[in-house]
Amino acid sequence: MIGLAENLPKKDLEHITVEAIRRHRHLRDEAEALHTPYVEQSIAVEDTVGSQRLAWVSAMIHMHTHQTLLSTLLDVLGYIPDVPGEKVGRQARSA
Repeated sequence: MIGLAENLPKKDLEHITVEAIRRHRHLRDEAEALHTPYVEQSIAVEDTVGSQRLAWVSAMIHMHTHQTLLSTLLDVLGYIPDVPGEKVGRQARSA
């Protein structure tokens, strides 16, 4: 991952990172939306956690996997870029 990103021009790397931030926020929102239904669902049978909890666990796995990608992109970029339409300032990243 680092090898793919580190040789890109900053403008291109920032574009990819902004898209990754948007995607991560979307995955977070999906996982949060699945949390309440899973909490409200009772376990139907003893050999499964139930479809709602399974959907939430799957969404959380995707979100956390994507977080690793996003963290790597931010480390290579060296700052948190502005996300158009949102108030996120350029903040220096501490290593």
